[in-house]
Amino acid sequence: MTTTTTTRRASSMRRHEKLWGLAFVTPISLQVILFCIIPVGIAIFASFTDWNGLSGRRDFIGLDNFTEFLTDKYFWIASGNTVVMLLPIPFYLIFGILFALGSHRGTPGSTVFRVLFFLPYISSIVALVVLWKWIFNYQYGLVNQGLALFGIQGPDWLGDPAWIKTTIVIMIAWKMIGITSIYILAALKNIPGVYYEAARIDGASTVRQFFQITLPMLTPAIFFLTIVGIIGSLQTFVEVQLFTSDGGRNYSAATITYYIWQKAFGDNELGLASATAFFFALVILGVTLIQFRISRRWVFEGE
Repeated sequence: MTTTTTTRRASSMRRHEKLWGLAFVTPISLQVILFCIIPVGIAIFASFTDWNGLSGRRDFIGLDNFTEFLTDKYFWIASGNTVVMLLPIPFYLIFGILFALGSHRGTPGSTVFRVLFFLPYISSIVALVVLWKWIFNYQYGLVNQGLALFGIQGPDWLGDPAWIKTTIVIMIAWKMIGITSIYILAALKNIPGVYYEAARIDGASTVRQFFQITLPMLTPAIFFLTIVGIIGSLQTFVEVQLFTSDGGRNYSAATITYYIWQKAFGDNELGLASATAFFFALVILGVTLIQFRISRRWVFEGE
């Protein structure tokens, strides 16, 4: 076989590989273009128009939409509520780490316990909200009935503006503990055992092993869960919509995502909703970039 023939075959194989690669990449590329890039482009353009979604007319109005929502008191109420929705993150991270440590150490019943705590994450959010609305019902809810046994009058968890956000925060934290513990458990199993053997030889206590070995090695998983948790919490919508019919009394539970949905499909102001969504996307992007920058100071990147 001559060198020329070998070169031709190699070149033919490379062409076939490129064609097959292109064939596999094309469907997902078309999906991204059709369902991500084009809709985002349309939304960005719509944010500078007075489009109502019912007609094809879209008059260019510049930055008027941005001025309108930035001067809307309900937008700022929703912004404050959105920040409150970040509160579950430290709670389910801490409890997720504790549950993962218990499972990793082989605590009796840990497998069943882990499955039970994972079920809320994979269950229907509608079913979970119905369950929690029953538990926190003002008249016959289990929480208020339990408080009544101690002579305490329970609050109106679902109607009082001061308590509705607390109810949603508790439910989100409870729902996320299971999946968080699964991620942390996977990270724990990837920590080399030689680190602990060396620490025991040096006389390090269990507490010191946790803070000097376990916790630093878990920081990549904690960082990932924090980023995903912040993005998810900032986009809280379904819980608000199911717990309340109009964002709660005095807009007490509405988030920015709910505000966007209400403007788009309640008030038929798709231009205004697009502007709000565009601005909100930039905020989320900025928060994420800041998190990545700060992560260099505390996330363990290995040797």
